[in-house]
Amino acid sequence: LRLAAATACLLLPGALVARALGLRGLAPAFAWTMGALFLATAVMFLVHSSLWLAMALLLGVAVAAAPFAARRAGGISAWSLGVLGLGAAAGISLWWVSGYDGDAFFHLARVQKLLAFDSLSLRSLDEFRDGGLHPGYAFPLWHSAVAMIARLAGVGPASVVLHAPTVLLPLSFLLTYEAGLVLFRSRFAGLATAIAQFALLGLAPG
Repeated sequence: LRLAAATACLLLPGALVARALGLRGLAPAFAWTMGALFLATAVMFLVHSSLWLAMALLLGVAVAAAPFAARRAGGISAWSLGVLGLGAAAGISLWWVSGYDGDAFFHLARVQKLLAFDSLSLRSLDEFRDGGLHPGYAFPLWHSAVAMIARLAGVGPASVVLHAPTVLLPLSFLLTYEAGLVLFRSRFAGLATAIAQFALLGLAPG
């Protein structure tokens, strides 16, 4: 529950911006959250500050967007709530089978550095003292998101890396449903798209 509440807090700035712009659904809220997080962490690295600065900048985005978002009517459809509930049920099942894979400790180390260091830079997140940036993670956007969830939830990063799929799977269900709804213009096709993705990824042999 703490991980879910922390994830909702992380998504709040993007949700307020999306609502202020009249955009409905989780997809624009998620996209605006990642965009705001990218800019906030870029400023954090630029001035060699800590994760607290990035969190403060995200809070500033939320405060700035809140008055404009309050002027617009909002809501969530029964279909979206149903898909979210289905994703939550699937996510709870992952809690009991979650584990660390081969890359988990690499990601965990980066998240721990983001939480522990006061003067952050892209170089300070290197895997080795004289190493270069990892080509796939030169800018640690997702690691910053996981670190913020850990700090907001008040839990260790190891717990977040281990159990974040339980919280993120409902979001994945809803995002995939919205994509299928837009692509096929059918709620049933959107639901089928979400279930198909879960079958391909969540139920993979690994």
